[in-house]
Amino acid sequence: MSVADREPALRRLTWRDAVASVLGTTVAVLLIAVGLPYFLDTSWAQIGAQLGRIRPGTAVVMAALLLGGLFSYTWVLMGSLPGLGHLQALKVNAVSATAANLLPLGGALGVGLMVLMLRSWGFARRALSSSVAVVGLWNILARVALPVIGCLVLVAGPIAAPEVVVRGGWVAVAAGTALVLLASLVVLSDRVADALASLGRPLLARLLPARPGRPPLDLLLTDQRRRVADVVRTSGVTMTLGMTGQFVLLFGLYWYAARVVGLDLPLAELVCAYTFRQFLTVVAVTPGGLGVTEVGTAGLLVLLGGDPGAASATALLYAIYAHVVIVPFGLAAGAAWWFSPARMNGSGLAAQEPSSLRT
Repeated sequence: MSVADREPALRRLTWRDAVASVLGTTVAVLLIAVGLPYFLDTSWAQIGAQLGRIRPGTAVVMAALLLGGLFSYTWVLMGSLPGLGHLQALKVNAVSATAANLLPLGGALGVGLMVLMLRSWGFARRALSSSVAVVGLWNILARVALPVIGCLVLVAGPIAAPEVVVRGGWVAVAAGTALVLLASLVVLSDRVADALASLGRPLLARLLPARPGRPPLDLLLTDQRRRVADVVRTSGVTMTLGMTGQFVLLFGLYWYAARVVGLDLPLAELVCAYTFRQFLTVVAVTPGGLGVTEVGTAGLLVLLGGDPGAASATALLYAIYAHVVIVPFGLAAGAAWWFSPARMNGSGLAAQEPSSLRT
């Protein structure tokens, strides 16, 4: 059987996708080119002067931190899919991240590309279904947990914030913590999961009506949750450490970028801005939240006492690495997979033992 017959197909792109991509990119460019200096009361001359501090050595250090973050994330993917190797996970991560950063709603395309690559290496659809669910859950929880950390630093740390901000921060901490705990209970507790499934069954029945030949929705959800729970119990610690390592290294990139362009803010303020930035990445109006995150986090840096020009340069420099520098790695990884013998002749789709896949 050929690769085309065995691999899951990506959704065909339409003119609506092209229009959404053009509009999203246009909004991102306008937000950065016009909105950044306008909303922060600075100019491109000032931003350019701050960016002019970058030297080849500092650029290499920032690239190394970016690659370190990408490599750390391989433990998340490997934990979710036993048998996956570091190099394979690094390729998948680079390709899916590039897709997410280039296209509005690119996360869905990134998942599709990830599944295609993993299927070509011989992984079964059932294992991939669990892996995608676990990785998605871990990413969502991380982007909820990070703002909680930022809010704790804001309300309990050395930052002198207004009382209304402190109260809002405590509300965010409570809401975020409750959401993380609820998600954990849903995954690990049959009783909690069954109770929530009973509450949501009427809505799910309307959204996904029963069809001949398709198993009942309750059985599908129960089976998926239990497989996810098995992965979490066996690899949850490894995945958490990998995710933590990624964000620590990427925060190191953010901190280093701030120092390079002359933004002299204490560590606590930078932690708040970085966690806020990661939360804003879920805004899918633009590719990877580009433009929205830069204006939002630069504005927060200014509110926390940063110079507008240096704050804008920090946000822009980090965005260059997160959205642009990563693209060549993603394209190279995608090309290496596309022209690999396993994908070309379909040999990777044969049944293999997990140990033989760790390359």
